[in-house]
Amino acid sequence: MKNKKKLGLMFASLGLLLPGLASCGGGEAPAHTPRDGKIFHYEDISFVDRIDTTKTNETVYNYSNLIVNKVEGTIRDDFAYGVDASMVKTILDNGGYYYNHEGYEQDIWQILRRNGVNFVRFRLWNKPVGSSRTHKYGGGDNNLAVDLDMAKKARAANLNVMIDFHYSDFWADPEDQRTPYDWLEHQGDANALAGDISTFTSQSLAAFKNQGVDVAAVQIGNEINNGMCDIKIDWSNPAPSMDKMATMLKAGISAAKSVFPSIQTVIHLANGGNKEEFEAYFTSLDARGVNYDIIGASYYPHLSGSVTDLQANLDNVSKKTGKPVIIAETSWGFTLEDNEYTANTYSAKDEDVGGYMTSYQAQATCIRDICNVLSKVPEEKGLGIFYWEPAWLPVSGAGWATKYGACYQKEGNDDNYPDYQDGKATWSNQGLFDYSGKMLPSLKTYLWVKDGHHETVEVSTKARKENISITLNVAEQEKLPATFKVETNLDAIRDREVIWDATGTEQVKHKGQYTVTGVVQGDNDQKYNVVADARCIQNFVSHPGFEDLGETDVIKEPWKIDYSTPEGKIVKLDRKKDVRSGKTDLNWYCGGSDFSFGFSQTITTCEAGTYTLVAYLLAPAQSEFEHSRLELFIKVGGDETVLDIKDKCVGWQEWYQKCEITGIEVSQGQTVVVGMRGAAVKGAWAHTDDWELTNTNA
Repeated sequence: MKNKKKLGLMFASLGLLLPGLASCGGGEAPAHTPRDGKIFHYEDISFVDRIDTTKTNETVYNYSNLIVNKVEGTIRDDFAYGVDASMVKTILDNGGYYYNHEGYEQDIWQILRRNGVNFVRFRLWNKPVGSSRTHKYGGGDNNLAVDLDMAKKARAANLNVMIDFHYSDFWADPEDQRTPYDWLEHQGDANALAGDISTFTSQSLAAFKNQGVDVAAVQIGNEINNGMCDIKIDWSNPAPSMDKMATMLKAGISAAKSVFPSIQTVIHLANGGNKEEFEAYFTSLDARGVNYDIIGASYYPHLSGSVTDLQANLDNVSKKTGKPVIIAETSWGFTLEDNEYTANTYSAKDEDVGGYMTSYQAQATCIRDICNVLSKVPEEKGLGIFYWEPAWLPVSGAGWATKYGACYQKEGNDDNYPDYQDGKATWSNQGLFDYSGKMLPSLKTYLWVKDGHHETVEVSTKARKENISITLNVAEQEKLPATFKVETNLDAIRDREVIWDATGTEQVKHKGQYTVTGVVQGDNDQKYNVVADARCIQNFVSHPGFEDLGETDVIKEPWKIDYSTPEGKIVKLDRKKDVRSGKTDLNWYCGGSDFSFGFSQTITTCEAGTYTLVAYLLAPAQSEFEHSRLELFIKVGGDETVLDIKDKCVGWQEWYQKCEITGIEVSQGQTVVVGMRGAAVKGAWAHTDDWELTNTNA
């Protein structure tokens, strides 16, 4: 995770990647099986608190009133209550301080350990200083020296250490997996890169060992859904590229165990709510003999699906592989406020998607819900959780990237750095410390999640909204929603049954504009009156919002991809925070090169009349990422009408823009094709949702 809002996954169904495929060569040390049944071991808290009572923070929070309901399943004795705190050294070096619940300045690692954290994760970049070796990239500047400094202090506070190898000089995620500068001569050569990975992994871990730092766990790559070190997985023909991935992963695993034989190795993917994706990926690795120990998943509630989706995925992938699972990254927001050093990615729009309000109680509820999922993974395979960057304070000099890093992230080098500005802190409003460095009550959640604290029955307190506007397609017999969102006493947003007026329920079966009243069935006999403004149309586009097209992000019939260059998953279904309605939209993105694409749907059931085609577009401003071509089109018989929609690329903050072609004459029985096509610079993206083709004569 980093500053980027777009975390699209370029995935296809991997039905071909089943156990039984031939594995590629190269082995590694076998997975470590602890004799006592515990995977992780933790030291008792034995340090002397390092507190400076002369530095105080007078911000007041009620720590005792936090509500944490006990999980429903079993929390293992060796459960990892972890955090990723990779920004801490940079925060401290730039004048930040951390304060305990009493308001005294204290060693950050001790604060974490005293409040239930037992594991800390540090990302490790090869050389985040650019080709010149003098330009720091920012984001924590997490090279070996930085991580060693923090790891020694964390171990002094009796915290276990995990090292997250990105195998890159800067942020690695599903969109960006760049080859480190020092390995560029081996770019594209998996066997040679495996040697680089092996050497870097063993030498780095040996440095920790020589400094007296025991490393308990290691990630072999970070969010490697689509590849690693510029080895991209070709999902149209995945077997050869998965062979290459297996070669590199085996090298990293073997190197790690050569230094720390009992180290636990983690393979980490983003998109933790996608069951099909995880099953396909990990059964593919298993078929190739990749002997990893733990499956890691990023799960951000506003980006990765519901907790129900998460449960289904973790249950399934642990059963299929026999491996324990961890949440390697998660977070939630406690405030919507900004300051001069923030460019926070979390906003109010994330609440309804993620299912929580914005508060420290909401953070606690979110953490508890995820731990609850882990507690219910069969055979106690839920092994731990790592909260991402809870201590990223918004101070000068602690942004996600310097101008050099920002240039590198977009262009793959920092040659044009004068065209960029230093990036700000992007995660501070999701921290477990407030902007002044005072710990929030939510930091104590780990202490209480196993046994509960001030437990209470969760009940609704109000309807989330009193009015909704909805478009229903009578051609597909769409109905009013069966559930309605309510807010609860735990600062969560949950679904509750809604009963609509019988007359209105019948009205919406026909074209027209209707106002329908309903009653939401809350808890404790609470009922909330709500209203739906229903626009009912006959829409000839099938699956106009890209809903119900399967669990993966593969575009499916009746939609089809006409072309994409380069080949690969340029156009895909997206189920994150950028939907206009429902849970899905269509997204295009390519981070590696300039690209082009086209997609369409063929419609054969139109009646005669004059039609209007509407599609909604969300895209960056042209000045940020240029689309050299972007068109909405409709083809009737041999005649095509095209609308240039580049002027609708106005930026994410402006939200979806309506694109419309009117006056389209269609005769009875004519075939109609609707779609979009475009071309853009690398790094460009867009989303489209809620298509309509309606007969204005009817």
